[in-house]
Amino acid sequence: MARRDTKVFYPSYQGLVTKLLDRSWTVDDGMDADRLQQLVESSIAAEQLQARGLDATFQAIAPLALQEFYLALGVSEMMETNHFFFDPDELELRDDMVMFVEDADESTVWGVPIDQTSLPDPITFRRTVGADEPDHAGTWETTQLTVSELITDILTWNYSEDDVD
Repeated sequence: MARRDTKVFYPSYQGLVTKLLDRSWTVDDGMDADRLQQLVESSIAAEQLQARGLDATFQAIAPLALQEFYLALGVSEMMETNHFFFDPDELELRDDMVMFVEDADESTVWGVPIDQTSLPDPITFRRTVGADEPDHAGTWETTQLTVSELITDILTWNYSEDDVD
């Protein structure tokens, strides 16, 4: 088993900067680990879980693939493209899903089931309405993509080679 401090997805996320932005990744693209934990634990999702009397820790809210995304790219320009990746303190629950990315039209949001956040890279679900809609609005459908696959697909699509020139 890998040690907890061994980064699994981080190198791939770093590589997206070189591949899609044609520049080297720098530490300024990512977030500090302590700051990230503080932001997640003060998020809307944490407040929602605390109100239910549930665990509202960093690990209970954000799966490893999402944690490492923020560590690698959490303050880079890649956070806001044609899709909006929620800042760590903006993570929120709808229908027991941790929402983490929304399309530019705010008509579709993606998330992971709160009971799957302990998995390193859980399958994501797409909601047929935006994040501002209340619980039980719209339908959640599986994407058949893990968190890391969805992030990579979104960024690759948003930074196609034609747009990088």
